[in-house]
Amino acid sequence: MSSNIDYSRLKDELIIGYSKRKLSTEKKAAPSNIRETQSSSQVISSIHTLSDCLTRYQNPDALDKALDVIDLAKIYENVERREQESTNPLLNYDDFIVLELLRYFKHDFFIWLNSPSCRCGSSEVVQIGLKPPDPANNPDRISIIEIYQCKKCNQYVGFSRINNPAALLDTRKGRCGEWVNCFLLILTALIGEGKDRIRYVWNNEDHVWCEYYSFGLKRWVHLDPCEGVFDEPLLYCENWGKRMSYVIGFNKYSVVDLSRKYITQDRQIEQSDIVDPEKVKKVIDFFNVKKAEGYLAEARLTYPEKESWKLLYTDVFVPRNRELDDLATEESTPSSGLPKGRQTGSAEWTKARGEDG
Repeated sequence: MSSNIDYSRLKDELIIGYSKRKLSTEKKAAPSNIRETQSSSQVISSIHTLSDCLTRYQNPDALDKALDVIDLAKIYENVERREQESTNPLLNYDDFIVLELLRYFKHDFFIWLNSPSCRCGSSEVVQIGLKPPDPANNPDRISIIEIYQCKKCNQYVGFSRINNPAALLDTRKGRCGEWVNCFLLILTALIGEGKDRIRYVWNNEDHVWCEYYSFGLKRWVHLDPCEGVFDEPLLYCENWGKRMSYVIGFNKYSVVDLSRKYITQDRQIEQSDIVDPEKVKKVIDFFNVKKAEGYLAEARLTYPEKESWKLLYTDVFVPRNRELDDLATEESTPSSGLPKGRQTGSAEWTKARGEDG
């Protein structure tokens, strides 16, 4: 007896049906409007602020500028060497680009700044206050201006905390916020290709870093451009001795709680002492529904209705489900061969932050 079942059509119907049910279920479970997710909590307000932070790295002019200012010839020469010398068969060519960019960015491109130097040439300055930027003229998206006074000549010196990654291609200096902002722009220019594989990672205890999705390793990989570190998620707890409460990741199509990946039990600050974890989950769920709906709306501009639902499944739901499964079951491997304590910043500063190991 011959079968007349069209398995290809059946597969498509199953995928489309799943996508519709999943989006409907998540939408019903999540808060219905943004006001229900608002809170005075720093964790929740930061999720609101950063939910679409990846858009700053997608400006075509900024991406072109990034490629103009970096030394592509030097980077790719070293990428070829890394590929030839590698003993890890799982790493692809773009993984070597990431590894080399970490080295190049830290040692040849960006500068760590504890405090600015005075125009008189002295580096002996003391911070005396903060100043807000001019809201009517702020193309560099300056969040705050730190004001210092020179001990030698008494002149005032300002250090603007710039959030525009394209502007940072010119200044090339700052602390972890500036480092990650500029690094992510260059990383996007080199390997982004419009795909959802670049992630901004925020920690409630005043640090940021990033991740990228490795097609060779088939997972999201930790990157800290300030330290020049690749795939060491326990760097902060094991090597710095840092205590943390929440770690949240932001990529194009998802917001994800990465606390379990980065925080060891002995360094975990009780989350409920900071903000109710259920409230954090609800605000993450809200933005993930919005991102799924946004993806579907964008797909419909180019593809037929059924194809759009299939793409929502393959590009959004499958990667999300796979990562959530991995986060629930996999344990991060302790760092090995890395020095104790944070390597960037003054000794006094890192000790005050509890990051000296």
